[in-house]
Amino acid sequence: MRQAALLVLAVTAVVLALPIGSVAAAADTTTAASNTTLGVHLQSDGDARWTVSVTYPLNDSDDREAFADLASDFERGQGGPSLAAFRSAAADAAERTGRPMQIVDPARSHGVTNRSDGRDVGTLTLEFTWTNFANASSDRLTLGDTFAGGWFGDLYAGQTLRVYPPSGYSPDSADPPSQLSDGALTWTGPQSFPGGGPTVVFVESPGVPWLLVGGLVLGALVVGVVGAYVWRGFGGRGSLDVRQSAGTRDPGPPSGTDGDGPTEPPTAPREAPASEAGDGESEPAEELLSDEERVERLLEANGGRMKQSNIVEETRWSDAKVSQLLTSMAEEGRVEKLRIGRENLITLPGEDEE
Repeated sequence: MRQAALLVLAVTAVVLALPIGSVAAAADTTTAASNTTLGVHLQSDGDARWTVSVTYPLNDSDDREAFADLASDFERGQGGPSLAAFRSAAADAAERTGRPMQIVDPARSHGVTNRSDGRDVGTLTLEFTWTNFANASSDRLTLGDTFAGGWFGDLYAGQTLRVYPPSGYSPDSADPPSQLSDGALTWTGPQSFPGGGPTVVFVESPGVPWLLVGGLVLGALVVGVVGAYVWRGFGGRGSLDVRQSAGTRDPGPPSGTDGDGPTEPPTAPREAPASEAGDGESEPAEELLSDEERVERLLEANGGRMKQSNIVEETRWSDAKVSQLLTSMAEEGRVEKLRIGRENLITLPGEDEE
């Protein structure tokens, strides 16, 4: 099996940079990354947001201290997964496919996952956008020609490739066969790619718009039925018995007090349809929201600002998906990202001014 040439360039610097164990016991000991995950988040125009995450076991205080130093250097662009190898691969792929390609919007971050058994895990994450990574045409995306040329190679044990389709797209074919995990086509090493990488076709799902229309129609029917029921019971023909009963008790002209009596019942119940309509629409509305709208609703419910890690917990999405989604929303001006220490603070536009 061929080791992925790119992964060698991107990870080797990290492997050699992190000494562990006591100096007396093994002064020259180094630790390799325990897992490497490459996430490719495709967009409908063919661009792809990449995430390269490398994890390290932190077995003791020496490991944690060494990782903190490495993470600090990594976020300054020194060491760790390298953009240079990806830029070189993009230039070669652009010449081979005839599509202009660039590596843009890089970002580096790190994190430590604390485990109850004391064996913490450190993670370095490199993100960037690879323009025109997939071939976009009509209602489909084809991924494969960019991997050709030998720059990617095969996956070893502990290495994982995950390819996420754009919203509204579903996989039509994949070679070699993959597993579907958390919405992504997933290949886990050891895995060979005879063609240099996987070949995948995603097609736009025709059922999505009809699903949306059906949900809206259902919501409108619920509102209409509830409103008609209340109207018939209080403001329509259903109130006839009340008026007749009032007329029987007092055949003469109604007094000011009696005249107000029959008009009061419609007042309170007439507000019920609006309330019930809101309740009726709330259930299907949550299911019909886009990912971006779910994040905006979550921010509104939390005062307009949240930590990125809390958004991950609330949505139960992967770190990579949330990071890619927030980056896209920030570029569109729908949210603002502020780096505070080791956390990203996400706010709705204009929230700081308030």
